[in-house]
Amino acid sequence: MTSQPKTLFINFFDVIDLTKVGKFIQFCTDAINQHNPTELYFFISSNGGDVDSGFVLYNYLVSLQGKLTVVMHNTGTIDSIANVIFMGGQKRYAAPNASFLFHGVSMNFSGPQSRTTIKETLSRLDGMESRIAETVSKNSNLTEAELKNLFLQGEGKDVNFALEKGIINEVRVPSIPHGSIHLAMTFV
Repeated sequence: MTSQPKTLFINFFDVIDLTKVGKFIQFCTDAINQHNPTELYFFISSNGGDVDSGFVLYNYLVSLQGKLTVVMHNTGTIDSIANVIFMGGQKRYAAPNASFLFHGVSMNFSGPQSRTTIKETLSRLDGMESRIAETVSKNSNLTEAELKNLFLQGEGKDVNFALEKGIINEVRVPSIPHGSIHLAMTFV
């Protein structure tokens, strides 16, 4: 007897930081253990946040792909490191009025900085931007060079751009079928 596919619909509308990523992973792990889905379908919108935390979440989502299907649906805006997280979906959609923003990485300085510290910081920024460009490039039709140019532009891109560049598979109005399991992540 074959079991029916089971999709969990999950809302996530927040910034990306270490604490929220830990809670996101725990939430998903608990939901998977409780409901045993064949698909996690995320309605996601995020202005981004911490790059390192974003990569932890991306890698977690990729790790799930052997067990189930991960779907990302941009229901508002996907900015900054949230683009990398969005690429963690095997299927990717966007609402007709959604947007995407790619920009360079920035860091805050506190107190006096030595030449070495500034050099290390610049190296770290370059490395982060390269990791972002490489990850998005391998999951879309954008080249790393195009992405690095987008980082310098600092302008939002619409769903037509996202579709043309393979960031999304389809423009689709968000919909949750009647009787589906629908969960919302809310972290304080």
